[in-house]
Amino acid sequence: GSNFVVVRLAPSIDAIGRFCLRCREGGSAMWRRRHQDLRRCLASTCPLLLPAGPGASAAGSAGAATSLLKASASYHRADASCTAALVAGLGLAAAAGAAYRLRCPGEPAPIEADKAVAMSNWSGTHTATASRVYSPETQSELEELVRWADRTGQKIRPIGTGLSPNGLALESRGMLSMVQLDGVVKVDTQRQTITVRAGTRVSVILEELQKHGLTLENFSSITEQQIGGWTQTSAHGTGARIPTVDEMITELTLVTPGRGTLKLSATGPDAELFRWARVGMGTLGVVSEVTLKCIPKFMLHERTYCTTEADLRSNHTRLLQTYRHVRYMWVPYTDTIVVVVSDVAAPGASAKAGMPEAERLKPLQGLLRELDPKCGSLEGDNFAQLRGKMLVLDPLNAAHVARVNKAEAEFWRRSEGERIGDSTAILGFECGGSQWVLENCFPCGTIDKPSLADIDYVAEIKGIIEREGIAAASPIEQRWTSRSTSPMSPAYSPRAEDIFSWVGVIMYITDEARAPAIKDKFRDYAMRHADLTFKYGGAFHWAKVDLDFHRGRGRMEDLRFHLRKRFDVSGFLELRKSLDPHNIFGNRLTDEALKA
Repeated sequence: GSNFVVVRLAPSIDAIGRFCLRCREGGSAMWRRRHQDLRRCLASTCPLLLPAGPGASAAGSAGAATSLLKASASYHRADASCTAALVAGLGLAAAAGAAYRLRCPGEPAPIEADKAVAMSNWSGTHTATASRVYSPETQSELEELVRWADRTGQKIRPIGTGLSPNGLALESRGMLSMVQLDGVVKVDTQRQTITVRAGTRVSVILEELQKHGLTLENFSSITEQQIGGWTQTSAHGTGARIPTVDEMITELTLVTPGRGTLKLSATGPDAELFRWARVGMGTLGVVSEVTLKCIPKFMLHERTYCTTEADLRSNHTRLLQTYRHVRYMWVPYTDTIVVVVSDVAAPGASAKAGMPEAERLKPLQGLLRELDPKCGSLEGDNFAQLRGKMLVLDPLNAAHVARVNKAEAEFWRRSEGERIGDSTAILGFECGGSQWVLENCFPCGTIDKPSLADIDYVAEIKGIIEREGIAAASPIEQRWTSRSTSPMSPAYSPRAEDIFSWVGVIMYITDEARAPAIKDKFRDYAMRHADLTFKYGGAFHWAKVDLDFHRGRGRMEDLRFHLRKRFDVSGFLELRKSLDPHNIFGNRLTDEALKA
């Protein structure tokens, strides 16, 4: 009564001809035809499985076994009522007698899918047309969908709001939208926790916590991410004493094909698995619910000022140790570094006001009118819009971009001042328009003794930009976190005192016509950033690592080598194999970057 075929891989072999195929048509002619078809499939799909000659043994692996089974499916119509195939004589690394299920197109999905859906990330830098997108509305629908996908081999790569600059969630063969699995489950004011479904946006969580006098310890500049993807990629805010956002999770529910639905927590019997599952890039299972620890809401007193590299080196350690939040914006082709620091506002504190916005914008408006006398009225244009209008005039000309950057530096000098407000208002900031971005993460000492590797790094990448004439718009953004205990977090460390710097470089996509050329130029820029990341012992933000930046002779293997140095990739892959044995959650990015 089953509608899939099970193939068992026996532990020993000497020849491919030891297939026994029983089919209801019967007869030796049918057997010979199917055997010949199978051998042709194997020769083209996974030739390493075929013995090289008489007496030779086949070589293979669990991955090669999967290729064999997919080849088998192409000639063997998965007609469970008439046939079963026993493969004997394949000396594979797969466990003896391990069962593999073949896809059966006859079993319908438990929920309806949208077909041929055009998908894109937020910046439009990565797109895919998903053959199917499933949108379960309940926990039970999600669990049933995962079981069905495992039986049939249907890809269901989880996706949230698609904010990842690298298109981490995109998969053309099938995706699982979390948009319906949202909402606050409960707020526990005594324990200071909030439990939400994984499709809930960070902004919704912050709004709900405000009602209870609570907030999140930290968050990114953008708050429209769904909490599942936000934590699965180990996103971050800034503050050398504040960890990445995955550390806020105290409990989570993980729906897996290999072990069913798991309730995991920091203090439960599977505490080690819990730490792995917090940052799994959506490949270990579908996170359907999380409980986050919160803190009482608070007001921040923020100060913005400009400095130089020499002065910053003298004050950097003090800034990291003194302020709750620290952020630098380095402006290429200038000596300006914008420092933004904030701490909990003292009772009765007042903020020193800065210049009115009209005065702050004058350098940008003046340069734009000089570059484009026909630009028209600039009334109502903010800083990011003015910058965009200037960059679009000649975005790949380094001299032009340098002039824009110098006007921006003057804007920031005029923007020096202070403000006091709720943390949710202070920590968000303008990220500019559509852009290419690559952000890394690397160790920079301890909170008691910063190594200044963070300052050295940006000084070095800025020097490369200016020597090579890279059309790098402002800013080079730099932030910090303390360590994470999630093994796949870019900020993972077993030492509690370690701190990490996160450095992001960007190139704005100013217009559609020049988008391909901008992509090519940014690839060169990103390659410099990537090479320097490895020099400093770093890794990349999982939502920003991009295979396109590692093209060329030896570059992909170099990426894998350094990821294996930074993470326990073997341990992670073993876990993936046990939780998602048929890889229904992976995609090219996760599978290639984390290849064994």
